[in-house]
Amino acid sequence: MRKSLSTSLSDSLNTTRVFGIPLEEVQHSGQPGHEVPLLVRSIVEYIEEHGGLHLGLFLVNGNAERVEWLRQRYDSGVEVNLEKEADLASAVSLLRLFLQELPEPVIPAGLQAQIMQLYQDYSSEEELGRNMKYFLQQLPQVNYSLLRFLCRFLSGVASLQEESWSIGALAAVFGPDIFHLDTDVEDLKEQESVSRILAELLENQEEFFDSEDDDISNTNDYSSINDQEFEISDLTRIYMSALFTCA
Repeated sequence: MRKSLSTSLSDSLNTTRVFGIPLEEVQHSGQPGHEVPLLVRSIVEYIEEHGGLHLGLFLVNGNAERVEWLRQRYDSGVEVNLEKEADLASAVSLLRLFLQELPEPVIPAGLQAQIMQLYQDYSSEEELGRNMKYFLQQLPQVNYSLLRFLCRFLSGVASLQEESWSIGALAAVFGPDIFHLDTDVEDLKEQESVSRILAELLENQEEFFDSEDDDISNTNDYSSINDQEFEISDLTRIYMSALFTCA
């Protein structure tokens, strides 16, 4: 078992909020030399160590009171020991809440529009891959590092739980969190587009993102990801049944 990050997280955050503030500010409160927020890395580490092949890991809501309590502890800078104070459901909910409450989505709105247009208009896989990588490189470094980290984490989950969690299913759950999609609107086409784009990123993350081993958890082998096929109808069903909020 790897050494817990909780102590260093407490030392580095002090009284700095981590929820609902720009990524740059969160990053500055983390460990020097790391561009992925320490909060995110500690939660992912906990999920990787304890999630295993837990069926329905991302389908279960965390207890709202516990999630809010953990959030307040992180925001006040006190030491948080996920091993003793959290469970898998609350850890997943806390991660999603962090993404949802960023003032700007991990992929900013302006770049989202360009990526969606690319995904609608591309004429070849080569063109899609080349332009997608270019657009991703336009992200601020902290956004790029976080998105890369999340894509490799979720790809690893899919590779370990391929019978219960395909890349498409994970993209349907996390797409609205990363893109800040308004889940109250009845625009299934937009929901499907976001999910398909994120699925593309997950399935081809090794091609789209540069390698930075220091930013990536090494618990799982993310190098072999099985091809996942999913129909629009299945994706819609997964989205409507699996999506939950952390409010």
